[in-house]
Amino acid sequence: MTALERCRVRLGPVDELNIRLLLRVSPAQRLRTMLDLQDILLDGLRSRLRKAHPDLSDYQIGLLMFQRLKQNG
Repeated sequence: MTALERCRVRLGPVDELNIRLLLRVSPAQRLRTMLDLQDILLDGLRSRLRKAHPDLSDYQIGLLMFQRLKQNG
């Protein structure tokens, strides 16, 4: 199975309605939404790492975040 086929299986069928709705949104709003979601994801990761490692400094938590992000792509 090729990488493209694995990606298609993982993502599932195309949702045409969702694509049509996304096309109505301006590129600036799509970017803003993506950045907002990225903030939520990073805040969640930081919070989980802080609970798991309360003894680490903010700098060390930041390094650990980058290590985890690098591992998971």
